[in-house]
Amino acid sequence: MSQRQRLITWTLALVVIIGCLAVLNLSTGSMAIGWSALVKLLSGQGSATDTLVLLNFRLPRIVLAIIVGWALALAGNVLQTLTNNPMADPSLLGINNGAGLAVMLLIISAGTNPALTFSLPIVALLGAWGSTGLIFLLANQPQRGLSSKRLLLVGVALSGCFSALMVLMTLELSPDNYQFVMNWLAGSLWGTAWSYIGWALPWLIGGSLILFAQLPVLDAFTLGSTTAQTLGINLKHRQLGLISVAAMLAGVSVAISGGISFIGLITPNLARRIVGPRQRYQLPLAGLLGSALLLAADTLGKLITTTTELPAGVLVALIGAPYFIYLLVRG
Repeated sequence: MSQRQRLITWTLALVVIIGCLAVLNLSTGSMAIGWSALVKLLSGQGSATDTLVLLNFRLPRIVLAIIVGWALALAGNVLQTLTNNPMADPSLLGINNGAGLAVMLLIISAGTNPALTFSLPIVALLGAWGSTGLIFLLANQPQRGLSSKRLLLVGVALSGCFSALMVLMTLELSPDNYQFVMNWLAGSLWGTAWSYIGWALPWLIGGSLILFAQLPVLDAFTLGSTTAQTLGINLKHRQLGLISVAAMLAGVSVAISGGISFIGLITPNLARRIVGPRQRYQLPLAGLLGSALLLAADTLGKLITTTTELPAGVLVALIGAPYFIYLLVRG
């Protein structure tokens, strides 16, 4: 089976899986809604309560999981391609924690009143870009340029530093703000409102289109920096531009979903195993795998316990951490 055929087969399978997960997610939660109620809603005969819960709370959450999983997977795919390292991920490079630190500073200074909640995505985006710039500044060597290994090591070090600062800052939070921050850091998909999705979509769609327009450049990077230079590609400028787009995707995603890690680590590796390293096949498959993985984690978190919902970020981390250790041991 060719790469194109494998991509088509997996795309159809993942679309079906995402659809089934979406229907299951709609019917589960603290307020159980049966299949008959779903059928009535689709036929326009649902009750006012069911319509409110499904359309204003659960459906936005499903859409949020799909677009965030897609964006984080694309960001991780780009970072792994540019650094030629299968362990690169927005969370491991400090991009996610940079966004989280910026959000924490906003909450400490202004609280979590509704008027300021809508500024969280912008603040998180600035934090993601700021941490990316700092990583580039520290990882770049004047004589040797940007080393992928140095980039990853600096990113891991900064990620730990940002995480420690966030822990220290929690000591300054009020009980209400502390609870919000803990849920946010756990990846609880908090931005489940159409207004947040409407704010994030232009950024995520724009970033995705930029990456797909740069598929030939990404393919050149998979062949190695020497080959990319012989093709006339300005490595430093293209790396900076593409990593900035990846940071934008990760920052916006983290802003509306919370601290979700490892999706950008797992899905590009799986996509590479299925369709190979060619970016026109790997990139879209990684995005679909990210959507399916995050939606599955969110659905499973609602099914495991009926008293409360486990944050999707926790379940993804339970899968991603062992996989990271496997990659580390293997490589």
